[in-house]
Amino acid sequence: MLFFKLVNSSFRRNGRVYGPYLLATGMLVAINYIFQAIDANQSLKQLDAGAAIRALSSLGANFILLVTFAFLLYVNHFLWQQRSSELGLYSILGMTSRNLAALTIIEKCYLLAISLVSGLVFGVIFEKLAFLGFGRLLQIRHLHQPWISPTALGKTALYTTGFFLVLMLVDLVKLHRLNPNQLWHATAKPIARHGWLFKLAGVLGIALLAWAYYIALTTKPRVSAFTNFMAAVILVVAGTYLLFIAGSVLILRFLQRRRNFYYRPRHFIAVSGMLQRMEQNGASLATICLLCSAVLVALFSSITLYAGINDAVHSYTPKNVTLVAAQPYSRAQEKTIEKVADQHHATIKDRASYRPTTVQNGYWQGSRFVNQGSVNNMTKKTTSSVIFVTAKDYNRLTGKHVRLGQNQALVYSPAKEHSGQLTIAGQRYAAKKLDKLDFAFNPERSIFSRSFVIVRDLPKGMPTMNVVSFNYGLNGSEKAHVNFENDLTQALGPNVSVMGQHYFRYMFTGLYGGLVFVGIMVSLALGITTTIVIYFKQISEGYADRERFRTMQQVGLSERETTKSIHSQVLMVFMLPVAGAVINLCFAAPLIKQIMTQLSFYNDRLMITVAVAITVALLVVYLLIYGLTTHTYRRIVDEK
Repeated sequence: MLFFKLVNSSFRRNGRVYGPYLLATGMLVAINYIFQAIDANQSLKQLDAGAAIRALSSLGANFILLVTFAFLLYVNHFLWQQRSSELGLYSILGMTSRNLAALTIIEKCYLLAISLVSGLVFGVIFEKLAFLGFGRLLQIRHLHQPWISPTALGKTALYTTGFFLVLMLVDLVKLHRLNPNQLWHATAKPIARHGWLFKLAGVLGIALLAWAYYIALTTKPRVSAFTNFMAAVILVVAGTYLLFIAGSVLILRFLQRRRNFYYRPRHFIAVSGMLQRMEQNGASLATICLLCSAVLVALFSSITLYAGINDAVHSYTPKNVTLVAAQPYSRAQEKTIEKVADQHHATIKDRASYRPTTVQNGYWQGSRFVNQGSVNNMTKKTTSSVIFVTAKDYNRLTGKHVRLGQNQALVYSPAKEHSGQLTIAGQRYAAKKLDKLDFAFNPERSIFSRSFVIVRDLPKGMPTMNVVSFNYGLNGSEKAHVNFENDLTQALGPNVSVMGQHYFRYMFTGLYGGLVFVGIMVSLALGITTTIVIYFKQISEGYADRERFRTMQQVGLSERETTKSIHSQVLMVFMLPVAGAVINLCFAAPLIKQIMTQLSFYNDRLMITVAVAITVALLVVYLLIYGLTTHTYRRIVDEK
């Protein structure tokens, strides 16, 4: 009974720590429950894009589990530092190691019970709202979901219990290894001694970040782009930690050695204060920076793709339906189209046809296109493709009257401009760029950036394909349009490639809508963890600055000067992570663009708009969190 009273008393005394911790843990448990409920949802499995959506949600669920576990480990370390002196006092007063272990177990059971119950209640309540938003993103009106998912409840409870068992074991091992005196002085930090390894770590951090940024800026839109992205992420994580922990200290030490700069009142206080903060809190600041970076990248990628669905659809097929075949358009195929259209009460209109060359894959070397031929011959260097169209077909399809010489060409290349003197298929052309090409499409659903080259005559010996496109009128839902396009695909057989706008929009909406939902939920989880990390940083800064206030006032500084100096240092330190996150996004954006290029997304203006919007939103939220947590900081500092 005494143990329960001691734990309850500790909870009441440390409410400013346990309260936010339990609130954040409960919200993370709720997010985990929602993801598990999505994974167990039966109606999603019946969708055409259901497999991709569930794969995305599964990836998001695993990532959230990892974030939750990392968050619990971080906060558990902070709680240990807060309670270690208390446990040391109990030990000095006569409690045995078994008694302390019992206290620790009871505390963890309390935390587990409160977190699990509150989280599951929040999850069940907000699950319907989450599924409503999920359905809106997927543009599905009837997404059935039971009020409570027993499978999701069981999995969430199992994972959460497992996490707390690990935390319990960690604390018990610490208790076993430490004596009462070490518990009493657990928060005391040894004087930092920086040898040559520390200096090497700082330089290595800068080098790793430079390497990651170089990869981001030089990656081409090829198959290896995603691999390069993952490599850059790993380098950024390692480089950020090394830079914040060691690199920042080296820079401040360098300023400290500049006597003309350092020995001035303003610089002396700022540099010495910043140096102490970075030595103690470099890892925490690096964590905040990486969390903010992850939020920016997740929202930037998912929202940009979702907002650009219409652009992507039209890049695949400019009209409602595009048919591609090796043989000329036959009367039998026309009758098949008319038959399927009659069955669905659809009206065919705006029919057009032409015969360009087949897709020639390869890569650009300056102004020369290295042609590798069909997709079967592509290599790791393959980044682009070229399709030749005659000027006669171009004039007929666009209503223009362009005349080209034998060595002249018009080039439409939405991913990257190609103009001037170009060498393509062994022929040298004086090329002018086209800003728009209404009939441009993606015949092989290729991930390579396409260029349409308008020439007087097609290159000799190059194979051609037959392209037919048309619009159609059909009264009915989006599903009715998708059914018509699917039936048309089945009726025309495997020798004709059918690309329908409504089918692509339906698939992209499901895929990118799921990506946006996962991105929002992941960003919410990262935002929660970031808020708590900042909050606990403010608490630790408050306790440390309370002693600094007294010391600085004893050496002659006024209370106003002391307060202004410390608060400006805190603000500078807390702005470093968000500044680093914005820099990371600026360098990540070109690499993300190359990956999006492979998804037929070329809208640079939309990318810039989304990047600016989410960056401004992050800055506002970050400063709001800083302002709210500063209130707790000031209360601690003002305590006598």
